[in-house]
Amino acid sequence: MENLKTGNETGHGLVLMKEERPLLEKLPGDRWDHVFAGLYVILGILMWNCLCMENFARGLSMFSILYIITVLAYAGLKKFPITGEKIFWTLILLGISLPYGFYSVFDFGQTLMIFLVAAYWTLVITEGLLWKGQTSSWILLDSWNGLIALPILNFLCQIRLIFQTFSEKREEKQDWRMVLLGILISIPALLVIIPILSRADTGFRSLVDTVLDALGEDFWILIWRGIVGILLGAFMFGTLYGGVYKRHVKEEACIRFHEESGRIFRFVPDIAVLTFGMIVSAVYVLFIGLQARYLFSAFFGILPEAYTYAQYARQGFFELCVIALLNASFLTVMNGCAKTPRRKNRGLLLENGILGALTLLLLATAASKLGMYIVAYGFTVKRCISSVFLIWLFLVFILVLIYQKKNIPLVRWSVFAGAVFFTLLCVFPVEQIVEWIPYSPVA
Repeated sequence: MENLKTGNETGHGLVLMKEERPLLEKLPGDRWDHVFAGLYVILGILMWNCLCMENFARGLSMFSILYIITVLAYAGLKKFPITGEKIFWTLILLGISLPYGFYSVFDFGQTLMIFLVAAYWTLVITEGLLWKGQTSSWILLDSWNGLIALPILNFLCQIRLIFQTFSEKREEKQDWRMVLLGILISIPALLVIIPILSRADTGFRSLVDTVLDALGEDFWILIWRGIVGILLGAFMFGTLYGGVYKRHVKEEACIRFHEESGRIFRFVPDIAVLTFGMIVSAVYVLFIGLQARYLFSAFFGILPEAYTYAQYARQGFFELCVIALLNASFLTVMNGCAKTPRRKNRGLLLENGILGALTLLLLATAASKLGMYIVAYGFTVKRCISSVFLIWLFLVFILVLIYQKKNIPLVRWSVFAGAVFFTLLCVFPVEQIVEWIPYSPVA
């Protein structure tokens, strides 16, 4: 009986072993996924070679065009529909990256924006954004997914698809691709074995040294670029594949969050939220009242005593812009954490309007200072960028006021406006335009 019981348990165990899921499940994908998994190896190598060009900006600009063509070709073969938002972000990416090879006023900042927009654009094209495949209030998380999360979490998807392509052939012994696969697998082993054997035998070490000298330094530079390029290709393919198949894209959680009106974060009593808003607003009113003569003198072209134009413009300008950004974060937290949603909370609607109006007033004083400085000393690139940034902040807080009366896509429109303004600064030769603008210096 014990033997029979043991036999049954063994048989049951074998059945369980057969039913266990494999360590690496087969990834979903059609033939185009397999083809582009291989193409992205080449794309990664090309990316690294472009970035290693003597003219970095020109290389990055060239690769951006190649990347756009590759992703659009993939999307076309996968039958993704063309939408207005996809066209918009494609134009934005082109506008940021193409002129970068010829001129730039942002330098490092524009480089970061190219990578960020390219990652975000990939999710737009593949419909991998969190909320209905569109730009939404989840843009920060979408950007995180495109630039960091998906490339890392889906890093192995490329190599797994390539392996699946090889394994789908039944006649493995007669398939030349199996030979190629064996060569690729042997490379890491050789990199470990050869140095050990070189230390064990002088003759073998001299042979290895002779081979290395014959190959030359350029060969090893090429190998290094190839390795880095393959890694970059895997990261880029991780974003592409993750966007298409929603792999590690928590779209369901986002939809559930919207259906519940963000209930999980609504834990602060309404009275506490309104009290916080009233205190902040009262401080702004007090500040404006005490500094009224100083703050608003620029509206009338009056320079306060003991100030130069430069001192007057710089003192408080950047602080007021920071205050505007802080107020935007305050509004976000207040509306996201209040127990009663904004549409059902008249007190919160009123406080939003007050804080938005006070912010616009502070921005107006900052703009008057900057305008007075520009009239006195003319435009420069930095003053032009500051002016555009102020215009965008004005637009955002005007939308905030409209949002209290009408349910508009506030974040979506704000992001679109910011993207357009930034792209215009990249497209137009700002330095030359500034030189063309005449001004009369103030004595």
